Amino acid sequence: MFKLSRFNRVDGKLDEHEVEVWAESYFYNLMNIFNAFFTRVDISETVDRMSCIPFDELVAKELENESPEIIDIAVNKTLELVEIEMELLQVYMDDKKA
Repeated sequence: MFKLSRFNRVDGKLDEHEVEVWAESYFYNLMNIFNAFFTRVDISETVDRMSCIPFDELVAKELENESPEIIDIAVNKTLELVEIEMELLQVYMDDKKA
């Protein structure tokens, strides 16, 4: 069976940037949805709730028909964005305490 990918390959080499751009878009779309709920709780509860979201599983499920290489790139990029978001929230909490 022939599988089509949503990501391009140039001369057989995966366009990693395209996968990372997809991961960024996917992450920020999820955050827009989650923010509707997070606006109703305080920042520390937001951090707790975000830490429970299985972002890696969500990305892997969304890309289940893609190659493991693509899934790994997208998961790693998404987890990097989650880490950045959590750090920003932590800084914001620390600033509010000061």
